[in-house]
Amino acid sequence: MQLSQFFTSLVRAFRWHRRWFAAAFAAIAVFAAINVIASKTGGGTPVVVAARSIPGGTTLSATDLSIVWLPATVTAEGAFNSIDPLVGQEVTAPISKRSPVTAATLLSGGAEVAPGKVALPIRFGDASATTILKVGCHLDVLGPASGQSGFSVVAADVRVIAIPNSEQSGTIAGRGGELVLIEVDQSQAAVIAAAASATELSYALR
Repeated sequence: MQLSQFFTSLVRAFRWHRRWFAAAFAAIAVFAAINVIASKTGGGTPVVVAARSIPGGTTLSATDLSIVWLPATVTAEGAFNSIDPLVGQEVTAPISKRSPVTAATLLSGGAEVAPGKVALPIRFGDASATTILKVGCHLDVLGPASGQSGFSVVAADVRVIAIPNSEQSGTIAGRGGELVLIEVDQSQAAVIAAAASATELSYALR
């Protein structure tokens, strides 16, 4: 069979079965549309994620966030499905890009930072001692003494404003390296950060 005859036969076959082809293409289009709808209803859930790597202490804006669709079975606990409620909220710990933003990563209600203060996330070296900390308590942050051995007060009378991932009782679970959010001024934040880079921090309750 010559090439021209082959194409002629192919065109005739397509014309003969054009209704079948049209029906098949229509069915494919409907199936694709159903899959899209299912992914946005029963088959998937909108989840707010970080559009970039977000440092702890950041006040969220709409440009920091985006929405992805995830299966309901893998949606993180406490995740959000809308960006609007998160705008203006402050995160208590770093959030990596594409990670869900959850209630546990936000500064809780009633823990607003006072004017002129900032929220500083820190970790204390003695995990067992942090079990007695509660939101609202005041403490002195202890760090390496300048020019001598031992510890000294690097920030006095700071307030604990949040304990991310703590139990509902408000106390830290007994796991090492728990994050504690404290309210400090800018100078205290700089001193604490410098001390934390040199050694583990401790504290004394007031």
